[in-house]
Amino acid sequence: MILDPWRASGGVRPGRHSLLWQISRPNMTQTESIFAFLNNTKTGENMKDSLSIRRLFDSVRPAGITPIGEKLEQLLLYYMESLDQARSRQDAGDPDALKAIKPVNYIILTDGAPTDDPEDVIVNIARRLDRGNYPLSQLGLQFVQIGNSPEATAFLNELDNGLSDAHGIRDIVDTTPYLGGELSAEMIIKILLGGINRRVDRRGGQSVI
Repeated sequence: MILDPWRASGGVRPGRHSLLWQISRPNMTQTESIFAFLNNTKTGENMKDSLSIRRLFDSVRPAGITPIGEKLEQLLLYYMESLDQARSRQDAGDPDALKAIKPVNYIILTDGAPTDDPEDVIVNIARRLDRGNYPLSQLGLQFVQIGNSPEATAFLNELDNGLSDAHGIRDIVDTTPYLGGELSAEMIIKILLGGINRRVDRRGGQSVI
């Protein structure tokens, strides 16, 4: 999960800890989870309780920038290098090499449009996934928009609905708005699966319930 230490916006900030916990809790006993920040090097790995998540988030302050492209490039290129190296080992005779690389779903929580350009990074990664003929569920990006910034909404909609057709690539992006309050089961499913499941991306969480 990639976190933007967002400022208060439309009353959402007071419920940020609840949001993080609601999204994180369903996966904590089944998958590895890593928390990273857009504008800070701090990370948290495999946290199992809400207090640990709260302390990590509260330890990082808003920085006024939203470097989504930079952070995605750092994380996605590292993952793709590991994936391609595993493919090379498999081609060289190691039948289990790719099995060691788990599929990954990056959930990006942000309250604003980026201050850099993540589009090129996303397009490049999608093309590499296509060239390698990796499963459609190998890698996904789920952007959760905190608040109702029109600029952020327009940008995220373009990532979700425009990149695949414009560049002839697989769709690895989904977006979900969050305006506060408790998440429904359908919203949690969409956030957790929308980036790697096209049915959930198009039809929402109710499509798999």
